Amino acid sequence: MNVGRKTVDRGLLAVFAAVLAVSCAAATVELIAPEKGSLVALVPDAQKKVMSLPTLDERLKLFAEDRKSGKKLRHDPFWRKAKPFVLKWRGTDGAKGPWKVEIGTKADLSDARTWYIRAKKVDAATGRETDTDRTKEEVITFEVPCANLEIGRDYYWRVSSRFGKWNCGSTCGPKCGCKESKSMVRSEIATFKTEDLAPRWIAIEGRTGNIRDLGGRRTADGRRVRQGMAFRGQGLNDNSVTAEVQGANRLTVEDVKYFRDVLHIRTDLDLRSQRELADLSVSPLGSEVTLVHRSSSCYAGIFTEGGKKVMAENFRLFCDRKNYPIYFHCIGGADRTGSLAYVLNGVLGVDRYELETDWESTFYPRIPDANPDPNFWCRESHFNNGFSKYGKEGDSWTHRIELYLLDCGVTQEEIAAFREIMLEP
Repeated sequence: MNVGRKTVDRGLLAVFAAVLAVSCAAATVELIAPEKGSLVALVPDAQKKVMSLPTLDERLKLFAEDRKSGKKLRHDPFWRKAKPFVLKWRGTDGAKGPWKVEIGTKADLSDARTWYIRAKKVDAATGRETDTDRTKEEVITFEVPCANLEIGRDYYWRVSSRFGKWNCGSTCGPKCGCKESKSMVRSEIATFKTEDLAPRWIAIEGRTGNIRDLGGRRTADGRRVRQGMAFRGQGLNDNSVTAEVQGANRLTVEDVKYFRDVLHIRTDLDLRSQRELADLSVSPLGSEVTLVHRSSSCYAGIFTEGGKKVMAENFRLFCDRKNYPIYFHCIGGADRTGSLAYVLNGVLGVDRYELETDWESTFYPRIPDANPDPNFWCRESHFNNGFSKYGKEGDSWTHRIELYLLDCGVTQEEIAAFREIMLEP
């Protein structure tokens, strides 16, 4: 009897294996969105609307009108962040997940970032998630967390489905390595392109926000500022309350991994005062990242003798390739950070209008909405008044900022080195 049962069991297993092989061969993963070769927008519509207006007066007028008409811009949820990046696909004939999503800039996906998604269903009665297989051929919608795609780039993506269960039964563990547990079906590799419009906002899980790539913008001669080299944002930890004990870390474990393993940050340039930092001597990103602390000025302060001295010291950090990628910040990523970013992109040749809207985008929509008085924006006039004192009538804004840096003590060779590092060919 035992021999006969074993023979029957082997026969059933053989039939099961054959059925599995046929099912796996028939299963597919069909990519739905973004459509092949399509253009993906990263900047939300509300931000685009504001940035499309060429003058500060027009932008302030837009916010004034918005206050009178229900504050639609004011309540838009996508300020200081990228538009959600959503993928859609469908599995057929048994391809029901768990899912593996890969997105990269190389056609073979050798540089891809990877996300894993469990196959889940929500019980309508209890609201609880279960691991029950999804309905056959259900469209899966996935908002990619912290996708942080570069602008104006071609991307490739693929979705894979683990066929069947993670293990082949109660007689083996999840790491048994059997054929059934390894069965996989993959979609084709599809392409899309991201819209060529800055800024490139960076999202993380923790409490640090207002993060964006300094790069991505075009210069007067048509070149692009390199992405992935310098990032500006808020503080990585809170300000000290007592000036004696450092503030709490704002980052999650995953954030630290992202900064170090994906953005590859080497230098943390902290522009805060010693009182704000207290005893902070190691970057919140870890000892592998070099912490550089320089108490810095902003707005009219960058044109004082002390402000010019610190500006030169900060600028020289960006003239040495070994310091990159660099994350620079104060506490809010607005004033001291915004002033340094204005100078950095300005001397690279970014248009004056873009320098202004980049600085303003830190505050949209709250500051203009809460402060309709145009005088509240006098800090922007500090840039206009300060750089206007350099050069002569007819000189470009880039040249005036270059003359300012030379007056700070920066050399022409250092400016050339910075441009060589930060500008694409």
